[in-house]
Amino acid sequence: MQNKRSKGIRNFVKGKGYYIVLLLCAVAVGVSGYFLLSRSDPAPSTSESSALTPSVSTNVKEPTREPATDVLATEPDETPASTGSQQTESPRARPVSGAAVCAFAADRLAYNETTRDWRTHEGIDYAATLGQTVVAAADGTVYTIYEDEHYGMTVVLRHSGGYTTHYANLSEEIPVTVGQTVLAGDTLGTVGQTACTETATEPHLHFAVYCNNIPQDPEEFLKET
Repeated sequence: MQNKRSKGIRNFVKGKGYYIVLLLCAVAVGVSGYFLLSRSDPAPSTSESSALTPSVSTNVKEPTREPATDVLATEPDETPASTGSQQTESPRARPVSGAAVCAFAADRLAYNETTRDWRTHEGIDYAATLGQTVVAAADGTVYTIYEDEHYGMTVVLRHSGGYTTHYANLSEEIPVTVGQTVLAGDTLGTVGQTACTETATEPHLHFAVYCNNIPQDPEEFLKET
């Protein structure tokens, strides 16, 4: 009986021996790994953690910004426009000493002997002799010098208050220049015969006054002293 049991165990071991050995090896490996892991430190030390953690600098400079440039708005000139009733403050001088031979007629028609028609006359013609000196009627600046198609060689002065004075029918020799400052009584030129629309009139100075481009009576302008 005993022999039969022993014989059965040997047959079992002989048939299953390979698997038993493989199981024992696996158990041995697992036990060895357990002891190895239990001996190692599972967590790194504080110093090691610090060494592995990259440092982040808080001293970061902000990008440099250019200072804003202040832009100053230029205020427009709000000087009130002058009207015909406002006069310049400089003294007055008659441009020539002769009497009026053709009156101011800006708001009505006057007969023109040269053109033989009726038209406005925005200045006064003062009798003079050829070559007679013509002077500035008030302090101002020479604004322009040109040859007008109707009134011939002309000098225009600009004055304060929006006024301009026009001296026409001058000779071609003009002693002043554009931009020049003149005073009342300074020479601007001499009387000539260059006004093609006033050749029927005796030698004279065509004198006109404007305020903001509106014709004014020259006699009223000359009364202001």
